[in-house]
Amino acid sequence: MIIKPLLLGTFTPYAIILSAGAALGLTLSWLLAGKDREGFIDSGIVLALSILIGSRLSFVVRNFSYFQEIPLEIPQFWLGGLSWPGGFLGAVAGIALVHLVWKKPWGELIDGYLAFFGVLAVGIWLAGWGTQSGYGPITENWFGVPVKDFYGLVKPRWPLPILGAVLSAGWTAGVIFYPLKRGVNPGFRGLLGITGLILINGIASFFRVDPAPSLWGLRYESWISILLFAAALVYFYLTTGKDNNEQVDP
Repeated sequence: MIIKPLLLGTFTPYAIILSAGAALGLTLSWLLAGKDREGFIDSGIVLALSILIGSRLSFVVRNFSYFQEIPLEIPQFWLGGLSWPGGFLGAVAGIALVHLVWKKPWGELIDGYLAFFGVLAVGIWLAGWGTQSGYGPITENWFGVPVKDFYGLVKPRWPLPILGAVLSAGWTAGVIFYPLKRGVNPGFRGLLGITGLILINGIASFFRVDPAPSLWGLRYESWISILLFAAALVYFYLTTGKDNNEQVDP
């Protein structure tokens, strides 16, 4: 969905919310980095650009028939149109690039930018609230919130964007500040936080009713969430078992 109304003469509310979320998340990650802040902002900007490029390219590919007719809109991400699976791939590519250029360990990068990922997820949920995407079923119950749907109709619906934002913020904060036991491998905290964000998005996707491509009755992002969550569980199982064996062996 391409969102036309502009603020400040150029940008949409969608773009402003996402930009503010990225800036706030990067700032929080920088503050939490403590003494290890050298090159943090520069590498964070590279990571943010990688996420933006990946999410935009994924959206363009998925809607290529539309952009074939209007190719000049391809780089105009501020009009709306980003895909979180593409953003995930962009994040992986960005982490890899930062690792190669700044020579920082993978685990430390994932841990260090967890706040950035979490706040960005909150921004995505809130931006989707006003952009005719990410909405749930119609409801007449007290918890219904007014949401404009794909067809421009405003009706009370399940508050999926609000729940997604609150759960993403709460989970990220909990993982960042929870005192993990000593000896935990670098990257464990970050991967745990990202896995939770994937799970939140995956569960919410089962209740979304905005139009989207599907496969075997499920939205594409639902399948991707399932696959990524399953891969994370396998990783945690294998690494936890390895760590336990190393502690038991003399």
